[in-house]
Amino acid sequence: MIPLAGKHAVVVGATGTIGAHIAQAFAAQGAVVSLLGRTALQARAKLEPQLTPYTASHGPNSPSDTPTSHRFIRLDVADRASINHVFGPRASQQHAEAVGPLDVLVNCAGISQTTLLKRTPDEELASILDTNLLSTMLVCKHASVRPNGEDANPPRVQCSSTRVVRVLMKKAGCIINVSSLMATKSGLGVTAYSASKAGVVAFTRALCREMAARSIRVNALLPGWVQSSMWDPNDASLLDLKPELQQAYLKDTPLNRVAHPAEVADAAVFLASNGFANNCVLNLDGGLSAA
Repeated sequence: MIPLAGKHAVVVGATGTIGAHIAQAFAAQGAVVSLLGRTALQARAKLEPQLTPYTASHGPNSPSDTPTSHRFIRLDVADRASINHVFGPRASQQHAEAVGPLDVLVNCAGISQTTLLKRTPDEELASILDTNLLSTMLVCKHASVRPNGEDANPPRVQCSSTRVVRVLMKKAGCIINVSSLMATKSGLGVTAYSASKAGVVAFTRALCREMAARSIRVNALLPGWVQSSMWDPNDASLLDLKPELQQAYLKDTPLNRVAHPAEVADAAVFLASNGFANNCVLNLDGGLSAA
């Protein structure tokens, strides 16, 4: 197993239920975590106390380019300019200093769908595909792929402290793309969502081959139903599931329950720390895919 202590993990979509728990799990393993999301700055007061404080190692093998504390960075994955600012070779000084070189990248940002295809506006279809699939591709591209002609000299940017940092995933790093059980087991009202998540799986497999030369492992995590506000009858979310639908879903799940977000996070830790886990498409659905 690869120890995560001292590693720099970047979680995109870290303000969501699954993303926040993944960030907590990596921090508990001793990693320093950069939490990225559209509302990351606003969520800091709530999420930071839930993270195990990072204790930087100052030994002879400690990388000098590893951040010294957990960070919260605004990233709107629906905005390509935002992705370019955070990960691109022309990143701004502020973001370049905040992201820096990374060991683990988790793509966990996404939006859902609750309407039949014929009733879904064209703009919403495009938004689902852009947010769930295209943004994952763009983040992976800018965070881990060297621009053409720069293989020998990775992109370098100047940060506000005048220290030069490289915005580039380190060799032998790991990418985890969070897809969904809906990529393989679909249903009514999720046509675009299922297509986007199936695309994440196909993209992950293809990227695995491209990253082989740098020993970067690329895996996909496919959660089933996960405990969240939509399962809470006291929550006013528009995505609330009616009790009869909840019972129907639970009846189809052999374990007769939904996953706790921490269980999904445990799977992400496994994919990041197992050095032979590569091109994995890991179902975490309580057996629902067998129904």
